[in-house]
Amino acid sequence: MIKIIKKKKISEIANLYDAFFFDLYGVTHNGVKIFPGIINILKKIKNLKKKVVFISNAPRKSTKIKKFLNKIGLKKSLYFDVVSSGDITYENYLVRLNKKKYYFIGARKDRDFCKGLKIVEEKELEKSKFILNLGLNEGEVVNKYIKILNKAAKMSLLMICVNPDLEIVRGKRKEICAGALALKYKEMGGRVKYFGKPYTDIYEETMIKARIKDKDKILAVGDSLRTDILGANNFKIDSALVLTGIHKKIKEIEKICKKTNIYPKFLFNTLKW
Repeated sequence: MIKIIKKKKISEIANLYDAFFFDLYGVTHNGVKIFPGIINILKKIKNLKKKVVFISNAPRKSTKIKKFLNKIGLKKSLYFDVVSSGDITYENYLVRLNKKKYYFIGARKDRDFCKGLKIVEEKELEKSKFILNLGLNEGEVVNKYIKILNKAAKMSLLMICVNPDLEIVRGKRKEICAGALALKYKEMGGRVKYFGKPYTDIYEETMIKARIKDKDKILAVGDSLRTDILGANNFKIDSALVLTGIHKKIKEIEKICKKTNIYPKFLFNTLKW
């Protein structure tokens, strides 16, 4: 079994890295407010002339995410950039499609995601060429979409999943994400193409945007073993798991790590300098 190094403060390891890939939900904020200590950490890292890039599985473009971060008090001057699974899906895949009809599944607030693209939303599944899955509306459950997924699977429609996360924690509530819908679709025999963590394209894009060349000098910080830590492992960069989001208990983590063989290098109860 791989030994996880438990740390109390990020300052203990900050000198080892030049860039930090921070997750957002469950690490930086809870969807409502910024976690205590995060602003101080960002200031300290900036003072050390190191970079923080937020790398998120949010199914929307980074321009929209930056506005939200500013709204909850996280100013752009404190970080280098944001790269989202929405960006990767839009720029690396959807922009190449011309006049293809898609069936939209997602929150009402994200219906503007395809603005500027040449693809066309289709209300009827039978006339669609693929499903664009951005997630569920607040309070919805996967079972609501079973009939649609079953019909789509029989049609062999490809599903584009813009957020591989199964769930996030918003405030004190867990919310179902696009990844849960995609998982159910795969179980029904459907075809799914994923964008975002744990797949390496989002890390490659982040390195390019942040102008980082040495993988050994990057630390990825996340709250999910399944996406954040596995993604870092897939990309062969160091990772730190923080217990402020999906996972809460060390004993739970140890069991999951042993079962899945997904291990972070470091473990923090909370993030503080």
